[in-house]
Amino acid sequence: MLAQNIFIFHNVHYHSALLSNPKNTKKYETKPRNYSKRGRLMYQWFLPVLILLLGSFQAQSSQEFPWAEIATLKVKGTELRLRGDFAGANRVSRQLKETYPDLGIGYAFNLNTLVTQLSWDEQQTRFDKDILQDAEKTLSICRKQIDSDQGDYRAHYLCGQAHFALTYLHALRGNYYRAGTNGSKTISSLEQALKINPELTDAKMHLGVSYYYADNLPSYIKVFSKLLWFIPTGNSDKSLPYVREVAKKGKYFKDVAKYLYASILIEGDDEERLATGTTLLQELVSSYPENSRFQLRYISQLGATGRHEQSLNAADTFIATDEQYKRDPVDIDLARLWVTRDLLNLKQVKKAIVTFNEITRQVSFPAWGRAWYLLTHAQISDLQKQRNMAKNLYNRVIKLHEKYPSSTILSLARAGLNQPFTLTEPPL
Repeated sequence: MLAQNIFIFHNVHYHSALLSNPKNTKKYETKPRNYSKRGRLMYQWFLPVLILLLGSFQAQSSQEFPWAEIATLKVKGTELRLRGDFAGANRVSRQLKETYPDLGIGYAFNLNTLVTQLSWDEQQTRFDKDILQDAEKTLSICRKQIDSDQGDYRAHYLCGQAHFALTYLHALRGNYYRAGTNGSKTISSLEQALKINPELTDAKMHLGVSYYYADNLPSYIKVFSKLLWFIPTGNSDKSLPYVREVAKKGKYFKDVAKYLYASILIEGDDEERLATGTTLLQELVSSYPENSRFQLRYISQLGATGRHEQSLNAADTFIATDEQYKRDPVDIDLARLWVTRDLLNLKQVKKAIVTFNEITRQVSFPAWGRAWYLLTHAQISDLQKQRNMAKNLYNRVIKLHEKYPSSTILSLARAGLNQPFTLTEPPL
């Protein structure tokens, strides 16, 4: 799922280069000639004081923007987001906004928090306004920085992050022209940042993801991409290697990139890639046990690859640590949904039905969760010989496909509509 994979975006870190290029100054002869005694004293006194004042100004300027402190805040905020603590991440973004309003760091940081939250349920619109506002604020700042210094790689990086967020939002809302133009600007901005500073490893994460999805556009869009300038051009040679590189040695985005890389790997059917992606998810689960998103993704992936006993064990651990990590009750019900499907695959129908009936918060599920819930309900209805109810539910799944496009769910729903579901069929 493209939108769910993008994003955790989860954390974007920006700096601002505020040092301007020194102007050329006219050279003066410094050796005093024909000065009076008073003039020589003034000269001898003024020059050291001038040097002292300039040195004092330079020190004050560096203290005005304490990059080490900013970096510490960014690390803290990223860690909070990786642990699923969005309230804590929001506090960090507010602190960055209030302390450094002209640097754009706080706005950019908040953008990534918003995008990460949106990627969990793409149909919710409560974050749209804030994303648009913070992206515009970020762009207004980074553009001024670039106008001041074309070689400011931090500013190009900042712009790239803002365009990335806009690309994602506009694509979700069907504004494909805006998504395309921002996608192209994302790639050009990040490429420029890396051209100026090849050591800016973290920039390769968003650039790699942008390359990947631009290179994997639907075929009909690819035909037009040769004619329309606003559709971004991909680069398959750099896409996954870039994301993998950040996952291995990124400064701030190492674990964020690891999640994105894992999500991309498990999209297809290649066994080696599936195994690698699942292993990466397992590492994230171990590092961030309180992050429900990592946990649920890992549980579902185990089930999707036929490891139903492992999936059940992971789900049991997730549910058992509910109070310890203060998990959202909706997430607990999502885990029960995966347990239900694992039990059906293991042909333990009675246990599956009992578990399914324990789910009470399905109305609060994200779009993808609602689709899987309706499909599971339809299949259980078939097993209980309630064919009319099953057909109604299958049709609802197919209709929901317009909002949550999933070829797997759609094919299962169509199959169930044509013929009642039975446990003699291939695994779910």
